[in-house]
Amino acid sequence: MATDLFAPRKALTAHLEKLAAQGADVGIRGVAQAQDLSDVLSSGYHNHGYVYVTYDKSRNISTQGANSIKSVETYTVTLAWRNNRPDRANDCHGMDDAGAVKAMLEFYIHGWVIDGDYASPSTGKPFTLSENPPEAFYRPGGWAYYPIAFEIPVTRIRPKP
Repeated sequence: MATDLFAPRKALTAHLEKLAAQGADVGIRGVAQAQDLSDVLSSGYHNHGYVYVTYDKSRNISTQGANSIKSVETYTVTLAWRNNRPDRANDCHGMDDAGAVKAMLEFYIHGWVIDGDYASPSTGKPFTLSENPPEAFYRPGGWAYYPIAFEIPVTRIRPKP
């Protein structure tokens, strides 16, 4: 795993799938990836309560000799929510419900350290909320997308031949 740049995305996806498996009570109905989000946005077929996990960027890159690279990786979890459904909130404002789910996601991920099959010394630090999240965006029909950016320090070690 030490050389897999996207190991944190895979671990974060698995972590969110555990949350989605708890059922509708948590507000998360499914977990998908960047390509799925792209398809949804281009097709207009939206998925209420889904979260989309995307890799955004690396920053603060430094090298430790020729054999390791340290960086801070940014991943975004975007919550898709339909805001204008009266059966989902009082006065047809689903934004209140979305706010509760967004806050729950922030606490579910912030401070989490990768565990299980994806645990490795290269990703032993916790995810933290980013100071520079993407802005929320909206689509016709009352659809809102609320991105939450998280950062994780990663050290990748050159594989031995």
